[in-house]
Amino acid sequence: MNKFLEQLHLRFRQVRFQPRMAWARFHLATTDFATGLGPSASLLYGLARSLKPDTCVEIGSATGWSACHIGMALRENVQGRLYAIDPHRTTNWNDPVAADTLPILQCNLHRCGLEKYVEIVQATSAEAARDWTRPIDLLFIDGDHSFEGVKRDWDLFSPHLSAYGVAVFHDATWDLHGTGRPDMGVPRFLETLRQQGYPLITIDRDYGLTLVQACRHGRPLTPQPPAAG
Repeated sequence: MNKFLEQLHLRFRQVRFQPRMAWARFHLATTDFATGLGPSASLLYGLARSLKPDTCVEIGSATGWSACHIGMALRENVQGRLYAIDPHRTTNWNDPVAADTLPILQCNLHRCGLEKYVEIVQATSAEAARDWTRPIDLLFIDGDHSFEGVKRDWDLFSPHLSAYGVAVFHDATWDLHGTGRPDMGVPRFLETLRQQGYPLITIDRDYGLTLVQACRHGRPLTPQPPAAG
């Protein structure tokens, strides 16, 4: 009975939020976030809605296009939190709009009513990872795109992924589109993960999104016999 009442209460809260969510969706549809992620941010929204994550982490927030999509899903779930990690200062990988994107991100989160579900972490990924202990259900990596940078972000945060947690990388198919930039390292790093046996699924839109499960050869989907000895 208690389970039924909890589900009923959750459903009531979700329905109550729907009129307010209309404004958030309007804001997302009419604001130029100056991002290369484009409509593929809907994949992050869908993952967050279906995974019902307790903890999400994104590395590289900029003006908040991805943060708002994940945050909206968490708000509709009425649970979970996104930790949006970005130093908000000049790097080699800033989006075209500006380096100091913190005020823009804060404004966009406020207009979408997402402050309760998105916590801004103004830091580098290395700084944010220093005392990190929480299991992560959804990890979005879109920060330093050099090979060393993306590898560092994976090495820092993938050990914290939950058993069926998902990591998502942006710009996975950059090299296939002949866009230049020899310091782009995301495709090469993902290729090393593929060769090491990690399960990868890539969607070739908006320079590519790749989903990775942090378990070589994937999680077993049937009961496994106990280890010998």
